[in-house]
Amino acid sequence: MHSVSCRVTLLDDPFTEEEIKNAINHMPTDKAPGPDGFTGAFLKSCWDIIKGDFMAAASSFHALRCNSLQIVNSANIVLIPKKDGAVEVSDYRPISLVHSFTKVITKALALRLQPLMKDIISTSQSAFVKKRSIHDSFLSVRNTARRLHKTRMPSLFLKLDITKAFDSVRWNYLLILLQRLGFSNRWRDMIAFLLSTSSSRVLLNGVPIQPIHHGRGLRQGDPLSPLLFVIAFDPLQRLLKLATEMEIFSKMRGRTPGIRISMYADDAALFLAPSKEEVSALSKLLNFFGEASGLKTNFHKSTVVPIRCSGLNIEDTLSDLSAQKSHFPIKYLGLPLTTYRLRRVDFQPLVDKAAAKLNGWSGRQLNHAGRMVLVKSVLTSQAIYLLTALRSPKATLKDIDAKRKQFLWSGNERLTGGKCKVNWTRTARSKKNGGLGILHLGKFARALRLRWLWREWFAEDKPWIGDDLPCNVRDELLFAAATAIQIGNGSKIKFWTNAWLQGLRPLEVAPSIFKISRRKNRTLREALSGNVWIRDINLQNPSCWLAIQNRVWTADRLSTRGWPHNPVCVLCRRSPESGLHLFVDCRFA
Repeated sequence: MHSVSCRVTLLDDPFTEEEIKNAINHMPTDKAPGPDGFTGAFLKSCWDIIKGDFMAAASSFHALRCNSLQIVNSANIVLIPKKDGAVEVSDYRPISLVHSFTKVITKALALRLQPLMKDIISTSQSAFVKKRSIHDSFLSVRNTARRLHKTRMPSLFLKLDITKAFDSVRWNYLLILLQRLGFSNRWRDMIAFLLSTSSSRVLLNGVPIQPIHHGRGLRQGDPLSPLLFVIAFDPLQRLLKLATEMEIFSKMRGRTPGIRISMYADDAALFLAPSKEEVSALSKLLNFFGEASGLKTNFHKSTVVPIRCSGLNIEDTLSDLSAQKSHFPIKYLGLPLTTYRLRRVDFQPLVDKAAAKLNGWSGRQLNHAGRMVLVKSVLTSQAIYLLTALRSPKATLKDIDAKRKQFLWSGNERLTGGKCKVNWTRTARSKKNGGLGILHLGKFARALRLRWLWREWFAEDKPWIGDDLPCNVRDELLFAAATAIQIGNGSKIKFWTNAWLQGLRPLEVAPSIFKISRRKNRTLREALSGNVWIRDINLQNPSCWLAIQNRVWTADRLSTRGWPHNPVCVLCRRSPESGLHLFVDCRFA
């Protein structure tokens, strides 16, 4: 466990007026209010009037003397349907509208805790930690799956479903975990005070029913709950790591062999060897973790996908794990995940989703300005989420642009040339350059891909560092032309693909050698350490090895022996023949 005992002193300090005001300023202005009816706009505009009473209540809470906390630590639960035609209770998503005082206090505590999260939470978890994103988890999982498939390593990919994750966390487990992490008694007492006095009322037809006093779980809608949840969920990764070190699970291959699981909040995906013993051990480990933490795995809703398991009896292997068997491509974190290059058909759901949005809107009832807002805020943002992590075909971008043009110029009606008043290329320019400020998807997709190349230099703890990025050669050339490299210890510079060799990339200087290199992602530091890059060259043909050793009988070597020879290259008939000329400089090389 990562102890933070020497860094938690600020967590226990009394609340200051500046801190509480900062928490209020972080609150959304017009978000739905809790039982008291006070919105963020009210708290911000009336702060000078209410700050005396508010700070007195905050001081009482910090001293654990707030006898009336049970009254203000309440919430209204609104049930939002997860799908059309929702009937069962499980078809609804509960959203808690928390009392304004409790929300401000928990926001202040969350702002104190947030800077420590990076040190507490492992790199496998990407949610609710600054400078980590949902796309980090997706890219890590995608690269691992592709690497296992490429190296023909039989494996199992499991996508876990945690039953009612936020509602199931055991409080005693969480408080013990906080103690083990080094949090003070004062901090744990404040957390326990908030948990034990919490209650909720479900709104039925807008009317709250009798209060429900909580006995476990974390309220969704509480600013502190997401941080506490990832702290509670993170030990699963540590258990898997410990089991791997004890050789219960076989080690993972690759640059980051310790990362077996990737998590984004309660969405967890892990890789396992297709062994009945390991599957049985995983089932026991997940059950053990579920009993201790309350975060139980619903195996019936979990999914397992075999990787390179042809010839193996997968049904027998999975007999102790009653998960649904599937195949690639599958959806992970809302994105298509597969081991091969994505095709146009894999992006069709994105186009269909845009079309479904259009069917639900009445374009004829909106003026041009209203339609433009929907195009920018909905149709464009849907595409951006996917384009951040994946390189989509041009045809898909054209299909999405067709939907955006249709709604902008003609509402829901069929678009014809006469209705399209301005060329789309001109429309998709910035307002500064005479357009409407609608994003050009092709150009913006490239900007998003270039961002990965930039983050690769400055994001040291990302699990995808050193693996393939969703960038093509043109993206890399553009990035190289727009940036300059200053060599330090070489730990971040790619040996083959970065322009460190007098402004050139080694793959451009020696493309034939790059093609037969087994390790194309080595850093400069790794490659030059003992000239490891030479050992990476796949010398299946002995002639290649002789050429590298300069032992091919070219004209320059024959002349040193005094043997008869033709001094001019027999291919180009222009330059003296040498090993360097024959294999590198000659135009026929």
